[in-house]
Amino acid sequence: MRTRYRHEPHTQEFPPHGLEEVYAKYKPYFVRIAVSYVRDRMAAEDLVADTFLKAWENRAETTPRNLPAYLLTMLKRKCLDHLRDRAIHLRIHQDLHRTEQRVVGERVARLEANDPQNLMMTEALAIIERELRRMPEQRRRIFVAHRYEEMSYREIAAVYELSEGQVTYELRAAKETLKAALKDYLPLVGLLLSGL
Repeated sequence: MRTRYRHEPHTQEFPPHGLEEVYAKYKPYFVRIAVSYVRDRMAAEDLVADTFLKAWENRAETTPRNLPAYLLTMLKRKCLDHLRDRAIHLRIHQDLHRTEQRVVGERVARLEANDPQNLMMTEALAIIERELRRMPEQRRRIFVAHRYEEMSYREIAAVYELSEGQVTYELRAAKETLKAALKDYLPLVGLLLSGL
């Protein structure tokens, strides 16, 4: 048994001069029906307008016996399509939200897993490498020989045919350059430059 809505319009055929009169007469009724489905007044008004526009475009092919029932059926279909589209949109939004939550969670986990001191050490070592590349070649060779090859001042002086005083000067200059570049990493400077 079909439920009749209160104040349901009477049977009527398309008026000879178009749907303007029907639209003006029945729009509030159909908007109330659409709002009851989609729970959004603006969307409901748009759906009603689209329903009447579609009926107007199809007026040559269709002449329903009961115009309000015909329009109501069209409106229900449009409301159903609107709700399906909305459900898809919400699903996509939820998927994107879940993806974003996962990415942020992974970043948090990575940061929590990394020891800040290890990160600082990595950054400081990169600065040392950069500064070594900028140093004059002889100063860089002397620094590398002493710091990484563990050569003594005397051994370096012999290899590069320098006085120990010159070796001392080059190492001191290298150390000052690195200290200035590592000013934001002062707790690590002693550890990184120990032995100079």
